[in-house]
Amino acid sequence: MARSFRRTVRGALVLVLACAGAAVAAPPAPAAAAVGCGTDEGARGVAGAPSGDAVSVSRADGRTDQFQVFHDPTATRGLPFVWHRAQTVPGGPYGDWRRVSAGTVGPKAAFITAVGNARGGLELFWLDHGGFCHAVQGPEGGAWSAPESFGMRPAPYHGFLTLFKRSNGTLIAMASSGTPGRSMESRTLLASGGGWRPVTSMGRVTEENVGLSQPSTVTELPDRRLKVTAHEWNRDDRFWQITEAAPDDGRPSGRWPKHWQLCDTSRCG
Repeated sequence: MARSFRRTVRGALVLVLACAGAAVAAPPAPAAAAVGCGTDEGARGVAGAPSGDAVSVSRADGRTDQFQVFHDPTATRGLPFVWHRAQTVPGGPYGDWRRVSAGTVGPKAAFITAVGNARGGLELFWLDHGGFCHAVQGPEGGAWSAPESFGMRPAPYHGFLTLFKRSNGTLIAMASSGTPGRSMESRTLLASGGGWRPVTSMGRVTEENVGLSQPSTVTELPDRRLKVTAHEWNRDDRFWQITEAAPDDGRPSGRWPKHWQLCDTSRCG
């Protein structure tokens, strides 16, 4: 049976910046230097008004981790931060909220998404001035890695980042591409480890001056290939699709055809 991902993604939300909510007091995680990501080192790590709903990630042992964007009344740049908490036992209480890092979220939208990796750790992503920042927590919990630029940047209003976990545990991140000759790009983290592979093209549409939004659906077919559909960034009635030539085996190229195909209907057959 094919595994599917739909536009309403569990663990991925567009969190509109807001200023309502009760203050929460909790200590921040130890600071780490960000690489290519916006930071606010002057903020003292005070969780104030939340922005949007918490994002939940189910763990293999039955516990749930949560992520939330909080404004900080001590922030010097006016931007919020990602905070994290986890259950100590399945179904049990959550620990305190702790700030992931001094990396700032936004400014126009506070998008965050997270997923568990094959080693039992957590992969966290958030929007930073049109691009995406990335941090990792190991299987044992504790401190997060320093935020780093993830190297994918859609054109303005062309959507955010989509994560999909294959049946073998391999992760793939996909986003619309602002690079000439590419309509979408992806990065892969193999279940065997080794870090995220470089950004690679997922092909381009066959019409000029047409751009795609983030994937609307991702389906793993019985032969393990992925089928991806996406609508045009400024039209909800025109969809395109592409299917892997072969399942990702870790090679840096050759997985995706050169061109997307225009769908007859929004269901893409």
